[in-house]
Amino acid sequence: MAEGIGLIIGSGVAKLGLEIQARSPTKTPYGEPSSAVLRTRLGGSPVLCILRHGESQRIPPHLVNYRANVWALREHGVSCCIAINAVGIIEVSGFVPGTLAVPDQLIDYSWGREHTFDDGSSGPIRHAEFVEPFDPVLRGRIAAAATTTGRSTGRGVYGVTQGPRLETAAEIERMARDGCTMVGMTAMPEAALAREIGLRYAICAVGVNFAAGRDAEGIGVHAQLERYMGDGMAKARAMLERLMPEL
Repeated sequence: MAEGIGLIIGSGVAKLGLEIQARSPTKTPYGEPSSAVLRTRLGGSPVLCILRHGESQRIPPHLVNYRANVWALREHGVSCCIAINAVGIIEVSGFVPGTLAVPDQLIDYSWGREHTFDDGSSGPIRHAEFVEPFDPVLRGRIAAAATTTGRSTGRGVYGVTQGPRLETAAEIERMARDGCTMVGMTAMPEAALAREIGLRYAICAVGVNFAAGRDAEGIGVHAQLERYMGDGMAKARAMLERLMPEL
């Protein structure tokens, strides 16, 4: 049974409060996805989900099977995919911990990940157009729904680091010079893979901490996560409940 709407959810899934109605274990040509394809409901609408780091939340960002995750959702009939990504905040104007952003661009600093379905065995090389890495219509609808949940911003540049370690202050300064306004570890190759197989894909970024060297409170990343993750995920859920019936 295919509903057409899918979620890929990262850190903080426990605070999102999803009620799982069914699990569909799945194998793909690229191995097993991070979790079974999970069936839930949001805003009265059926939604299919994959948990990016697994149901135990133990898969680190550089070992996520991004190809299997994206493929499994498409095979279950998903055509519209919203990713929920916890991020650190580099540029604080209009985006603070506990609020949402909807990035419109990204810069990929990750390496060594299986990043394409094009293995050379399926015909001529395909160069996926990636000028806009996120679907602009879906982005706009997420941003509009997010404005009803509290303070949010509809733009931003997501810098994708390798992980699982966090960044140094100097690395964050370099990323700021490059134009990044937020930092996370999982937008790539997920976004590019979705583009390759024709999924409409966009990210709702949940600000959960200030990036290295940007924390004016000086309380550290883990303390910030404890303080802000719940509020941010509550806003993300409220956004999804409003958005799903419209999709």
